[in-house]
Amino acid sequence: MALTRGLKHANRYRKIAATLARHGFGYILQEVGLFHILSLPKRLAADSKDVNTHSIGKRVRLVVEELGPTFIKLGQLISTRKDIFPPSIIEELEKLQDEVPPFPFEYSKQIIENDLSCSLNDVFSHFCEEPLAAASIGQVHYAVLHDGREAAVKVSRPNIKEIMEKDIDILRDLAKLFTQRFHWARYYRLQDIIEEYVDAIRDEVDYYVEARNTEKMKNNMAGFSKIEIPDVLEDYSSRRILTMSFSRGVKLSELRDTKKDFNKKGLARTLTDSFLHQVLVNGFFHSDPHPGNIIFTGYDTAAFIDFGQIGRLNKAMRKQFINYIIAMTKKQPDLVASAIYDMADIPNAIDDDQFAEDVEYLLFKYYDRPFNEVRIGEAINDIFSTAHRYEIQIYKEYTMLAKAIITLESVVEHLDPELSIVEVAEPYGRMLAKERLNPKTKVSEWLKEGQKQKEYLLDIPRELRAALEKLNNSHVGVEMKIPKINIFLNKLDRISNRLSFSIILLAFSIIMVGLIIGSTFGDSSSPLVRLPVIEISFIATFLMFLWLLYAIFKSGRF
Repeated sequence: MALTRGLKHANRYRKIAATLARHGFGYILQEVGLFHILSLPKRLAADSKDVNTHSIGKRVRLVVEELGPTFIKLGQLISTRKDIFPPSIIEELEKLQDEVPPFPFEYSKQIIENDLSCSLNDVFSHFCEEPLAAASIGQVHYAVLHDGREAAVKVSRPNIKEIMEKDIDILRDLAKLFTQRFHWARYYRLQDIIEEYVDAIRDEVDYYVEARNTEKMKNNMAGFSKIEIPDVLEDYSSRRILTMSFSRGVKLSELRDTKKDFNKKGLARTLTDSFLHQVLVNGFFHSDPHPGNIIFTGYDTAAFIDFGQIGRLNKAMRKQFINYIIAMTKKQPDLVASAIYDMADIPNAIDDDQFAEDVEYLLFKYYDRPFNEVRIGEAINDIFSTAHRYEIQIYKEYTMLAKAIITLESVVEHLDPELSIVEVAEPYGRMLAKERLNPKTKVSEWLKEGQKQKEYLLDIPRELRAALEKLNNSHVGVEMKIPKINIFLNKLDRISNRLSFSIILLAFSIIMVGLIIGSTFGDSSSPLVRLPVIEISFIATFLMFLWLLYAIFKSGRF
């Protein structure tokens, strides 16, 4: 079983390497020691100059699209990190569409009947074989239950979890190799990006997680009568199936063509208000509110759907974020810089004054603009990008929030271009500020901090005693890290194989010379001479020679 998994990984590695090489990234494979896994024709094809007609961003997008669902999801995640990656790559990755050809209805039927332990007809009175939408992880079918309720049934792609887990293992290995070898991989924190992606993708593949997210969001939005959240039909759901009540309405792209009347300004306000409530009150928000995940169900009502991607902010993070927004609206760069420090990991050596000056320079373009012209998501990303240049690592919860705000702003702008998220957020800021100044809140915070310090103080004697015992028993270890050791060992292995090849070639030549001399100067009356010894020996030796060469090349280190 382990051998089968290894072979599958090896085949996938070759596929990834061949795709990178074909799109002009063969030099990366050479640097990390993976170029050897390509066949000779593909190595030669990697030297093609045709790929240079495309930009790096386009070539990255083509690679991602060709490698399938796991890499498409990764590309979509990277496209939201405008604070880290250059615009040329972001613009191309934003073109990635999570719309792929649907898989056959028979697979959907098989998964439903297997997971629910009954026939499809026993569950639904009607089930539309043609999916409403198909994405890289699953597809959605329209159905009607026997009691007449309309349902949206989301079914995962066959074996998608196994496929993605294999790709995740490979991505982790590649990220580690790239980080060891390339400065750009360290600068963009590639390993952190992959780990962030792993958490997100595993949640999306498990429909139980999405079901819990949907139910929690429905409870949180109970006070918003104009916002609808689908009901989860648990009796007809599993890890691979999610059945929800069907939200009937139109999407943003259909608003112009529909004959129905919609209160666009009211909808814009409702969407913004409900989203800010999710962020600043609940700390549990829809992190991907793009137009496809919002359905306008009535004159002034809308539904959020698809809760596979959820953002979370604890109470401290909510306070930090509102401090950041208040500092930005007051146009105080020192306070903005201070708020950023609370929202990130800060390097040991940083020029505080220079960073504050850079923040002030960025804020300057928003100084004389009215609120309704300020795009808060753009302003947040501008400052996050500046922070990244100082190697300040913004916590992923805030970067996810920034991406969600930008996405929501694009929707709101189509509904009501004059609406400002900053103005809608102002009451929430006052509410949180009042809560922060509440004496009960202050006392509670002091008690919590006192309890924390008490635990630290009580731990000191125990930690000190343990350290002294290790010193006394000579159990103190020294951890050594040798950078790029894998690359060094790989190259050493290739050198040894090349030496073996040279020795085999020399031995083959000596054997052939000996056979020729023996046949020329040997006793002609001997029956051995009359036999085709040279031919037989040559064939046997040549076959051994080929076998040894095959073993060397198969090892992938030549």
